[in-house]
This record gives sequence, C-alpha cells and structure tokens, in this order.
Amino acid sequence: MKILLNFIKGVIITIWVFIAIVTTIYLIFFNEYSVSQIGDLSIFIVDNERLEPQFAKNDVVVVKKVAETSYSLGDYAFFYLDNPSDRVYVNYAEITGIDVNDHAEDAFHFGEKDLVSYSSLIGPVNGTKVYKGVGGILKIFSSRIGFLFLIILPTLFALVYEIFSIVEEAKAEAKAEAKAEVESEKNEG
Repeated sequence: MKILLNFIKGVIITIWVFIAIVTTIYLIFFNEYSVSQIGDLSIFIVDNERLEPQFAKNDVVVVKKVAETSYSLGDYAFFYLDNPSDRVYVNYAEITGIDVNDHAEDAFHFGEKDLVSYSSLIGPVNGTKVYKGVGGILKIFSSRIGFLFLIILPTLFALVYEIFSIVEEAKAEAKAEAKAEVESEKNEG
C-alpha cells in the first residue's frame, strides 16, 4: 500500500512540476500583446469571437512566423492590431494586398482598412497547431492569483517542508549519535 501511495505521490508531483515549468516559460516570454513569443514561435490563448469559427474560445494556438516573401495574396495570417480602444490584439484575416518596400518592411493589407507591417504579423494560419480547450486551464494557471496559489505557494510549502524534514532528520541523527556515544562510554567504563 505504501508503494502505491508513493507512486501516486510521485506522479502527482511530476505532473505539477511539468505544469509549473510550462506555465512559467509561457509567462516569461509574454510580449506587450499577452502573446508568448519564443523565437519564431508565438503561443496564445484564443479569448475572443473574432477568431471563430476556425478557432474556438480557450484554444491554445501555436504559430510559426515565416519570412516576408513567404506570404502571398489570399493567404490567411494572424496579426497584431494596435487599437487602443479595443483590447483584442490578435486577429486573423485574408491578405488582400502587399506593399513591397526594398528599404523597409513590407506592409500587408487585411480587408479594406487594416494595414499591418511585417513586424506586426504573427504568422500564417496555415500550419498552426491548435490545442483544443487547453487554454482555459492555462489561463487559470497563468493568471496572477492562479500562479500565486497553484504554483508559487505550493512550491514554497514544499521547500519549507523539505527544510523542516532535513532539520528533523539531522536532529534525530545527532540524538542517535549522542545516545550511541553515551552507551559506548558506559560500556567502556
């Protein structure tokens, strides 16, 4: 029974450590649009209806950015839309025009009114990886309160528990050594 409990405890700790590491990496690489950007990869949680029906709310989307020359008319792409009045930053639409500039970044037209530079492109819709429904869990773990109560505090408690266990074990060992020393002195005397 004790072996089974230790096994279950080990599995739970392993899963928790994995979630803590993934969440921490996700948060460390956040940019100003709340998109985690690791090199050419962008990871974000779908949190608005503008990306529907292709992407559902709480999907985690992983997009790889490609070179400027890889985009062509009719491609669908994710892009940042800097609209201060609108908190929805990640959008996707069909590229309706490309202004090629040899001395600066190319500009991409999305629909009639959105003009976006290459640096504001996240990547093409084609080839993205979508993890359905995982965003709700990741959103909870990556929120300030969730990260505090689900990652930081358990880590702190585990650390304090380990330090307490080491101190108790050292005390017990010192007590056993002292007892053994007293008994050896009795046996000698």
